[in-house]
Amino acid sequence: MTTTDTPTADRSIYQMPMFATFVVRDLSAARNVYAQAGFVDLATIPGPTGEPQLIHLRRMKYQDLLLVQGEPRNGSTSLSFMAGPIDLNELAAQLRAAKVSTEGPEDTPWFSTDLTITDFDGNRIVLTQPRTAEEEQARSWVAEKVTGDFNTTDSTMEDTQS
Repeated sequence: MTTTDTPTADRSIYQMPMFATFVVRDLSAARNVYAQAGFVDLATIPGPTGEPQLIHLRRMKYQDLLLVQGEPRNGSTSLSFMAGPIDLNELAAQLRAAKVSTEGPEDTPWFSTDLTITDFDGNRIVLTQPRTAEEEQARSWVAEKVTGDFNTTDSTMEDTQS
């Protein structure tokens, strides 16, 4: 139940420079939540009894999420992923129809639009998109308000989706 313009998951095996691990009570229920958000099953790893103990999900390249069977401890952690060229409003409606907890999409002060998804164990992911229609305003805001030792680039969304 995903939109037709959902990014295609990269199914190659590579050394992951970063990934998140969520402990969940019900692997199947958690898998379904993240499938609604565009993640695909990359691998299921059995435990000693042969039952699934870990599920490796992926949305786009370098957007890996490991679900591990266990007793979760709720915290205040959230994990953000670039949403890619999808309609966040449409995705939010699909998730809500599937009884998945969502917040947004909401515009942030830093020129992104974010959709927050919370699974049944309290784990949160944020799908984020730049507000490209406001790119010049965002560049001015960064130049005037943001401090730090960084360089801005002229990369496009296509550059970041490989």
